[in-house]
Amino acid sequence: MPRTPVDLSSHLNLTVERGHPGDFPTSLRPVAYVAADTSFKTLPNRLAVVRDDTGEVLSLVSDRYTFISHQQLLDAVELAIASLDAGPVPRGIYVDRQGARMRAVFKFPALSQALAAQDEICPCVKIVNTYDGTSRISVSIGAFRFVCTNLAVGGGGVFAGGFVSIHAGEIPVAEVGQRLAGYLSGFDAIVAMYRTWMTMPLDLAKLSRALRQIPDHHLQNILAQPVPKPATAFSAYNAATAYATHQTRSASVAFKLLDLINSGFQEEFPVPELSSLTTPA
Repeated sequence: MPRTPVDLSSHLNLTVERGHPGDFPTSLRPVAYVAADTSFKTLPNRLAVVRDDTGEVLSLVSDRYTFISHQQLLDAVELAIASLDAGPVPRGIYVDRQGARMRAVFKFPALSQALAAQDEICPCVKIVNTYDGTSRISVSIGAFRFVCTNLAVGGGGVFAGGFVSIHAGEIPVAEVGQRLAGYLSGFDAIVAMYRTWMTMPLDLAKLSRALRQIPDHHLQNILAQPVPKPATAFSAYNAATAYATHQTRSASVAFKLLDLINSGFQEEFPVPELSSLTTPA
C-alpha cells in the first residue's frame, strides 16, 4: 500500500495522529530455530524486535543494533518544548506496519515569521524511526517555508540541526531535545540572521574561510552540493547544513559538522547586532 505523505502545509494548525500511540512495550529477544534433531538452537548474532503487548515480531536485527523506541524520541521533543513559551504545538504522528515505523512532525506556528514578502518560515522538527530496517533514524530540526498565499510549500526547508543515523552505537536522544530547545528559544534572532544572509551575495573567499575547519572529505562533499539561485550566504548555508543533517553516517558526525558550519558562517558572514547563535552542543 502506498505510504500516505506527511503534508506540512495542510496540517499547519492541526494535530493528526494516525495509528498512534507509539508507546507500546518492545524488547529485543534471542532468535532460535528447531534443528534437525528437534532441539532448539540459538541463531548467533541475531535478535528479534518483538512487541511485548502482542507478541508480534517486527524485525530481525544484528546484535549490534541500538534500540531506540518511538516514545523516547517523542518524549525528547515534549521535554524540550515543555518549558518554552512556544504557543500551541500541533503535530502529526503516524505509526504503521504494526508499529514498526513511526513518523512525526511537530510544528510551531506561533513562532512563524516572514523572511521576505510572501515567504513565511515556520519552525518544526521531523522524526522518523523504524524497528524493521526500512529507514534509518532521522531527526530534522529547522523550519519549512511558505512562499505563496495559498500556503503551497516552496523553497524547501531550512536546516539547523539533526541527523540521519543507523541503529548502531550511541544515539544522542537527549541532545536532540537540547538542540531543539536552543533553536526555538533563539528563533527570533535566528530569523533576523537568515534575513540578513538572504541579502548577502555569496562571497566564495568568505565561504572558503567559513568552512576551513571542515574535514577534507566532508568539505569536498559540501562544496559539491547545488546552491539554489540566487547564490547568497543563506543558500550556501542551507546547502551545507542539509549535507550535514542528511548525508552523513552518524549523529556525532552530523552534530560536529553543524557546529563547525554554524560557527564558521557566523564568523565570516556576521550580523553585528546579534550574538553567536551556534546550536548548543
